[in-house]
Amino acid sequence: MGRAIAPLLAVGLLVLAAMPVVLPLLEPQPEDATVQQIFDGTTTHPEGWLRLRGRITPLAETPTGERGSFALLTDEENPLRAIVVEASSDLEAADRTAITGTLTAGSVVVAEELPIEATVAGTPPRIVSDQLVVLDPATTATRSVPWPLAIPPVLLAAILLIGARAGYPIFRPTAEIDVLANPLAPGERIPTAYGGRIGPTEADLADPGGALLLVRRGPKGNLLTAQPLTDGGPAPSPVTIGGSWTSGRIGSVFTVRETVAALRLRSELVDAIFLFARTAERDRVAALVAVDR
Repeated sequence: MGRAIAPLLAVGLLVLAAMPVVLPLLEPQPEDATVQQIFDGTTTHPEGWLRLRGRITPLAETPTGERGSFALLTDEENPLRAIVVEASSDLEAADRTAITGTLTAGSVVVAEELPIEATVAGTPPRIVSDQLVVLDPATTATRSVPWPLAIPPVLLAAILLIGARAGYPIFRPTAEIDVLANPLAPGERIPTAYGGRIGPTEADLADPGGALLLVRRGPKGNLLTAQPLTDGGPAPSPVTIGGSWTSGRIGSVFTVRETVAALRLRSELVDAIFLFARTAERDRVAALVAVDR
């Protein structure tokens, strides 16, 4: 079931990752243009929706003979080119700004003397005489694609797909331990689940078996033992974890639905990953054997 769910979750995460990238691309945008392109008639937006950048200079006199709020936009790239813009409210002077609006046909005559900042060394710009730009109520911002938001879902999807290919559950080592955990004392026992081999008994980590970890006294100190549990019939005898060599590794087992504290142990008779309900239980067991941290 985990293998079936993981690819579906991964696909969902990839769709989620695509949203912050694709959605901004679906938003309509005006054409970025210059005043010289308007002079040349080379703008391409079918509705004449443009974004222009430059200096805004309010006009005191109407350049069209009709009432309204007008200003002159001097092109940022070529300050000797300018176009009249019309807004629904009063326009304020601005040094460098971006405006969006619709290119509209109209007879334009700017008779008033322009301030020195709207000229180049005293030379006034050439103004488009047969068109003006009617500004949008609110300037349309330049498209921004927040692609960093797509990174976390993509990483999670990759983990799920790798896990589905490799097979869940996945054991991952960790260095985090419960510093307050004391080793198990003789006579104490902890129920656990396991995947692997305990003596002659084996269980799959994807369908773990039950086991009982308990401590008993030995001739040279306390001994950790593992006893597999069965659904019916007598349980196998406890198996001592130890011998001529023993290795361990604390970590966690990741499934599609949860993360479980785990301890991997290998010895002459045991080669298994034990699962615990609490991190403290895992670390109390780990304190009895030599583990890599």
